[in-house]
Amino acid sequence: MRIQHLIAGRPVESAEYFETVNPATQETLAEVARGGVAEVNAAVQAAKDAFPAWAAKPAADRAKLVRRLGDLIAAHVPELARTETMDTGQVIAQTGKQLVPRAADNFTYFAEMCVRVDGHTYPTPTHLNYTLFHPVGVCALISPWNVPFMTATWKTAPCLAFGNTAVLKMSELSPLTAARLGELALEAGIPAGVLNVVHGFGKEAGEPLVAHPDVRAISFTGSTATGNRIVGMSTRGGAGLKKFSMELGGKSPFVVFDDADPARALDAALFMIFSNNGERCTAGSRILVQRSIYADFAARFAERAQRIAVGDPLDEKTIVGPMISPAHLAKVRHYIELGPKEGATMLCGGLDAPELPAALRNGNFVRPTVFADVDNRMKIAQDEIFGPVACLIPFDDEADAIRIANDIPYGLSSYVWTENLGRAHRVAAAIEAGMCFVNSQNVRDLRQPFGGTKASGTGREGGTWSYEVFLEPKNVAVSLGGHHIPHWGV
Repeated sequence: MRIQHLIAGRPVESAEYFETVNPATQETLAEVARGGVAEVNAAVQAAKDAFPAWAAKPAADRAKLVRRLGDLIAAHVPELARTETMDTGQVIAQTGKQLVPRAADNFTYFAEMCVRVDGHTYPTPTHLNYTLFHPVGVCALISPWNVPFMTATWKTAPCLAFGNTAVLKMSELSPLTAARLGELALEAGIPAGVLNVVHGFGKEAGEPLVAHPDVRAISFTGSTATGNRIVGMSTRGGAGLKKFSMELGGKSPFVVFDDADPARALDAALFMIFSNNGERCTAGSRILVQRSIYADFAARFAERAQRIAVGDPLDEKTIVGPMISPAHLAKVRHYIELGPKEGATMLCGGLDAPELPAALRNGNFVRPTVFADVDNRMKIAQDEIFGPVACLIPFDDEADAIRIANDIPYGLSSYVWTENLGRAHRVAAAIEAGMCFVNSQNVRDLRQPFGGTKASGTGREGGTWSYEVFLEPKNVAVSLGGHHIPHWGV
């Protein structure tokens, strides 16, 4: 199978192709067009040409097409989920039941949102002031490899619904579902050029895309290091200032006080580090537990972690599948090896490969690993491992928990478990993070802002917060007459 770019509604080849590989088996899934400057320029031009007509289309008409795309995604959930699982290693129980259905919801939600865009009025004795919103123009949408389809849709849905056009660039490690998204957009009736898809590597395709002078906004999800490079490259060659939404890395605290519901807190802690193979930016990877319950919690956490099913991601019973690539597997294994050297106690997991059938023995598998007695200054606690590795850290009291939670460069998500209502509000307010979930796993409503602070990024998406990147506000001030205008005597 060969995957081509989608530019101006047509498949476009490249002179070179690269392989995308099943991380569970190392089998080649497809050859993918390897784009560069020429393909990026063509895609941006197509988006620029399509923008005036798409922006001028009444919001209700755009909404019908965007909603139809959501319906098509919902109708193709099994196909898309299987493709995503084979391309990324994310387990089918999540792609099929959570991630791809959520992707369809993004289009349904923003189809409704785009017909309700409104501003504010500020009447004064002399003027009527009001705000308008206009689409930005051509947007660069860059989606990561861990949950590529869902992330691509939460960018594409508001971008298109609000009247912008787009060039979507996926990670070279997970390009297949993006190609299908482009096909479904055309099937839904979205005009050619409104959504373009360019495949390729960061330096060859991503860099010229973010630096292109006709790109007006960039929505990126990925690592902090790459996000910083994108900001630096975006004005290269006099390209001008752009709008940004940068959702970057995380090392989120999961804080468990001694009055928390122990069974629910344990379930949520396991879910927030081991779901999505541990390859999630919002993972509760630093599990802070009050010292009075620490030993019991750690023992029960490790006992359950070592029973997690690791294996074929297409098996509905599998909880943890393979890491995305051999290089990423090596990174995760490096931190597993580093933990005991730093003084942490390994309760389960380790470097030994999990027991697997012969067909999977070349896959990028690692056992879920739990470290106890972790000091927050250890590298395993400070660095984003992005794998199924949990760090259990004891704390003494509320002030100590807040201190440890904030002693990190990142600030994406956080989790607080306590039955004390006042404490819940105090700690949620004090933790330096863009999101906080109290007595809950990550269940963000589509209306709420998604994004982080510090090294975890800038900007927000979700609900009306998506206005920040995909719409331009305009102030209009209309004179009511009768007021004095300065006369300069000339």
